Amino acid sequence: MQRILFLMIAVMTCAAIGCSKSQTVKDSWKFTTRQYRTYLNTPASVDLNDSGSCEVYELALGEMVLPVDMELQKLIRAMENSDHNPDQRWVMSMVQRFPWLSGVALADGQGNVVAQYPEFFAKGFDISPLLTPDPKQRPGALRAYAQPDAEGAEIYLGNPVFGGEEMRGLIVAHFDVRSLATMSSDPGNFLIASPVGVLWPGRFGQGGPLSGVDWANLLTQQSCGIVGPNDSGFFWTTRYLGNLPIVYAVPVNTGAPQATAGSQ
Repeated sequence: MQRILFLMIAVMTCAAIGCSKSQTVKDSWKFTTRQYRTYLNTPASVDLNDSGSCEVYELALGEMVLPVDMELQKLIRAMENSDHNPDQRWVMSMVQRFPWLSGVALADGQGNVVAQYPEFFAKGFDISPLLTPDPKQRPGALRAYAQPDAEGAEIYLGNPVFGGEEMRGLIVAHFDVRSLATMSSDPGNFLIASPVGVLWPGRFGQGGPLSGVDWANLLTQQSCGIVGPNDSGFFWTTRYLGNLPIVYAVPVNTGAPQATAGSQ
């Protein structure tokens, strides 16, 4: 299972958009291959004195982010394979399988919630952005959006249900990014961002070094790179949750990074 998930990471990271330069794409593929060999297909004999050519921050990204990303990929598959007429048993199975979810909801084609667990959600509940398909996607593809909140950013993932060409409903799972981040072995030392801003600031705080990055613009040009000066910036890479790009970032200098917003 881990090997399959890691190959998905390799394909989606390096082929979906591609870095700004062909060499960067090659470097990204080398990084993915090294991570696979380091964590998932470890050779029988390892020379512990040989650190190879892998950068420290590349290893850190793989170690900290892989458990988080694996959980997201499991959720994506569960949503894509969901019954188009889910019952209460399916809803409860999702909550039990993914205890980091805030909840699961079923809505009609107009976005009216017909069933929801838990019944009440303290942060408010808004699935209206999921009603409009992304023009870059096929109509039946998973849709997602991130909702910043002072209590913690919430991500909504929706699986549209169609009857012919008409959308009849939505199956929705949503979660607080803080709950997902705790799946990491070191949640304080990496960040999660999206075009709407930083979703998980780690130990760096909401007004931290990546708060001023224009991710919406940067992601139209690159899918990975370094933000800020190379000696104190952040190495980042992109994954997609439906049509929502998720950015994972880790300090290049694991000492005391103070990055300045900007591309490499």
